Amino acid sequence: MLDNFYKYLETEDKLYLKLANKQLREILKGAGFGILLVLPFSPITIPYLFKRAEKLGIDIIPSWYKKLDLNDDENKLK
Repeated sequence: MLDNFYKYLETEDKLYLKLANKQLREILKGAGFGILLVLPFSPITIPYLFKRAEKLGIDIIPSWYKKLDLNDDENKLK
């Protein structure tokens, strides 16, 4: 992410800024779940947040997690 941001500062190409912002959003989505896991009552709050975000049309699941398919041979644990 920082590499893309520095490339944007050097070249002022908007593509690098968009890539850096997308990567930052993914990092913040993952960090948000890490914080929620250590809070009390997380088994109750996390499913509630998923349902509420789905109703409101907000994407809170990181894209790397969406791509994870356990039926795929390359993603299986050995």
